[in-house]
Amino acid sequence: VACGHHSCAIPPPLSQQEARAIDTMKTATIASLALNIILATIVLVALLGRNQEREQNVGMMMVRAPAATGLAAPCTDSRTAVNFHRRFKFQPRRKPDPPRKWPMKVGDKVKVISGGDKGKESEVTRVYRKTGYVLVKDVNLKTKHQRPQGEDETGAIIQIEHPIHHSNVKVTERGVYTKPVAAATEE
Repeated sequence: VACGHHSCAIPPPLSQQEARAIDTMKTATIASLALNIILATIVLVALLGRNQEREQNVGMMMVRAPAATGLAAPCTDSRTAVNFHRRFKFQPRRKPDPPRKWPMKVGDKVKVISGGDKGKESEVTRVYRKTGYVLVKDVNLKTKHQRPQGEDETGAIIQIEHPIHHSNVKVTERGVYTKPVAAATEE
């Protein structure tokens, strides 16, 4: 003891076993720190890569320039209202929700079990397998105001069948679908 004070006391020498234990703890700590640093750099590189991809995608989008110039300028700020809405412009309106096994095919007789046309019975004319919708004859009719195509024609208000979700339709009678065959040409 140098000065007799308890804080200034020199610690007793360590045994070889204690020294080895301390050395292994030091190496383990250094190894874990190195591993943490490597993992952090990997995460940062991945995040920076994502941000650069987003910036490239946003940079590829075009904003309409004034009509007088007739030119389109590349986007620089991704937070503008134009870019925000442009994100959703080309997305499909109907999310794909097809069933695993289709309960109906073209030619089947079906009954509408929900919606405005509930209770109607008709025939399936087309099946949209990717979106999960079916086109049923005389069901889900929408009115379309058609403009005149030529100078001598007049406009018309026509009714068009629109697709209905497969879950709103129930098969009442299975039909036998025969694939349409193109007429054979004789030469």
